[in-house]
Amino acid sequence: MEICREEKMGRRKASCYCPKLETVSWRDCSGEKVVTTEDLTAQELLKSKETEFAVADVTITYAQGDQIRKCRKCKTAFDEKFLIPRVWWTTLAKRSNGYFGYQDILDSDGTRTGTISWVRFMVKRVSKILDDHDVDEIKYHWVKLNAVTRWNASNNRTDIILFDHPQFAHLNGDSILRDINPRELGDPFWVYPSMVEEIAQLHDVTIWETRNLLRDFELRRAFYRFNYKYLHEIPRHMTHVNEMVYVTESILTSIQKHHGHFLATDKAVDAPPKMFFLNIQSRLDSLHNMVTNLRHRAESNNARIQNEMALTYNDAARIDSSAMRAISLIGLLFLPAAFVAAIFSTSFFNFDAPTGIWKLSSHFWMYWAVAVPLTVVTVVSWFFGPVIMDKVMPQWRRWVE
Repeated sequence: MEICREEKMGRRKASCYCPKLETVSWRDCSGEKVVTTEDLTAQELLKSKETEFAVADVTITYAQGDQIRKCRKCKTAFDEKFLIPRVWWTTLAKRSNGYFGYQDILDSDGTRTGTISWVRFMVKRVSKILDDHDVDEIKYHWVKLNAVTRWNASNNRTDIILFDHPQFAHLNGDSILRDINPRELGDPFWVYPSMVEEIAQLHDVTIWETRNLLRDFELRRAFYRFNYKYLHEIPRHMTHVNEMVYVTESILTSIQKHHGHFLATDKAVDAPPKMFFLNIQSRLDSLHNMVTNLRHRAESNNARIQNEMALTYNDAARIDSSAMRAISLIGLLFLPAAFVAAIFSTSFFNFDAPTGIWKLSSHFWMYWAVAVPLTVVTVVSWFFGPVIMDKVMPQWRRWVE
């Protein structure tokens, strides 16, 4: 009885209460394209054979990565169905700012039976709002896309999982379904031009968002003159936007490299289909060129904000310099009189009020005997003191600084 109770508790603990996953299936039925939407559990994705998902040519599954990670049964089902690599589940991948991975599925003879690829994109969106005190404030949020793709060489079936950020994931899913070309399904990389195009368009939006922040600052330079905190926020967000463009460009380079590897090692394709696959490479090349040009625009924005920062700090330095110049001028005006007053206030000079006669002490030479050498020592120490200290005690600068 005790064993049965433990087994029952174990089964109850292993039960999965995760919500069903939205899936979209695409199938080419004698030239007629059929698209079906189903809500299935992770176990149904793995075992069910009576769904459109099981017989489709292309499937897209929308899922939440964090939710799948927490459920052992769902994670196991995803691993078995889509062969998700172990590194994808790690904290390293979860915290990464982007990556692309590719792996061939091989049989015992080393023949490729399919492929697995996984990609992560991130884009930062920014906007300017007014806070509760009617002060300009920059708000931001991150848009993330994690995708895992499994391709089967025997029937050219492609299974795609789009994780996280549901709105953007659905936008990518719609784009992928829109661009399906049945002649390209023999190339596992057919999904990436559509995906990268959506990412590139989003990068274009974010770069213009930061450009608008910059342009607003340029037009209202006098208003933001001493708002150093706001001036600091703009380049901070620009740095992240630029970083993500660089990462996307790096990811695209990796996709192109692995696609070239696939084309070079795929012995099953004949000449006509391979020309369709080369079109995929051409679209990737075109998108790479666009992303590179977006990076140049982002770099231009960064250079402009650096100029604005330099101008602002130079203006502040000029104002400080003007104040110091005024103080120095006042000091110069009073210095001669102060020097004369200090000299005549010494005991070397004696004024006899009854007779009105000034008397100069015969020891006045002592003043010059002390003042002149001390002045010479001070000037010499100022010019040659650091050089001597560097030779005698090299570490003295660290103590002073």
